[in-house]
Amino acid sequence: MSFKLGDFFPKKQINEPYLELADPRWSELEGGYRASGYDASISLRKLEKAANAKEVEEVYRELWEDLHHQGDLGPASYYAVPHMVRIAKENKIVTWDVLGLVSLIEIQRHKDGNPALPKALYPVYSKALSMLQDLVAMILDNDWDTSTISTALTALAIAKGHLKLAEAVQNLDDDDRIEDFLEQYG
Repeated sequence: MSFKLGDFFPKKQINEPYLELADPRWSELEGGYRASGYDASISLRKLEKAANAKEVEEVYRELWEDLHHQGDLGPASYYAVPHMVRIAKENKIVTWDVLGLVSLIEIQRHKDGNPALPKALYPVYSKALSMLQDLVAMILDNDWDTSTISTALTALAIAKGHLKLAEAVQNLDDDDRIEDFLEQYG
């Protein structure tokens, strides 16, 4: 049996419908590293100010690292989802990062060991997931590599409520995996 530091000193539970980025309670939330807090609002405010895809990618490196760790999520992961979607849509900068990280958070949310989505957040969180289809539509005319196509299809499946299909497609993100799948099922 293993224990995490957070098991002995759990963070205070927050059950709000939405946290503005200026809300000081962000510092009370845990991300993927549950033994310590992660104030995602700092990175999300940087994301709001990002002017191009390169700057967005730099911010997402931190968000990928701290909102998700080896399958683990925390409440900061859930509260960040509506902001990531909103910012991508408002700034009209949609990269595979927003589609991939939001999709991954939703897929991992249903795995054992991850905290429940705060009930009050559910309507806003669900709306953000449904808006993933709008983000995919914004980049339809772009050139896509295999990873982007897989991520976009995963996001569409999430937006339409097909969690198992999303998880399956998420794992078809390179040519070798696609070949293996086709050999087995084609």
